[in-house]
Amino acid sequence: MMDWSYVAGFFDGEGSVTRHGNGYRVTIPQTNFEVLQKIMQSATVGHVVGLRKRQEHWKDCWMYYITKQSDVELFLRHIAPHVLVKKKPVEQALKNLRPFLIKQKVKQALSISRKKKAIQLRGQGYTYREIGKRIGTDWGYARRLTLR
Repeated sequence: MMDWSYVAGFFDGEGSVTRHGNGYRVTIPQTNFEVLQKIMQSATVGHVVGLRKRQEHWKDCWMYYITKQSDVELFLRHIAPHVLVKKKPVEQALKNLRPFLIKQKVKQALSISRKKKAIQLRGQGYTYREIGKRIGTDWGYARRLTLR
C-alpha cells in the first residue's frame, strides 16, 4: 500500500485533473507500468491502460485514469492535503464536484423511487401511459423502468 503523500507527489509531477464534460478526469501518464499499478491498487479506483506509441523510438507508455466522478472526488480528497504544485486545480475540482455529486445522488434517489412506484403500479394492472402520468414521465421511460 502506497502512502497518499507519495501518490500526491507523483500526481504533482506527472498527473493532471481536467474538465471532462460536466465533471472531471484524473490522469497520470508514465513509462513505468508497475508504479501505476501500485497507485491504482492503493487508491482502489481507476484503470491503467496502455497508450499507442506515436514514434517508433519512444518508450512504451501507460496511463492511470479515473473518470467516475465519485472516484475522482475520493482520489482528490486523499491527495489534496499533500499536493503542492497542483493545489489550486485540485481544490477547484473538489469545490465543483461536491454539488455535482449531491445532484447526482438526488437524481439517483428519484430514479429508484420512480422505479419502485412504476413496478408497483404495473403489478396493479396500470398501462404504461397511466404509469407515466402518475410518476411524471413519458410512457416509454415508464416501460423501461418496469422492464429493468
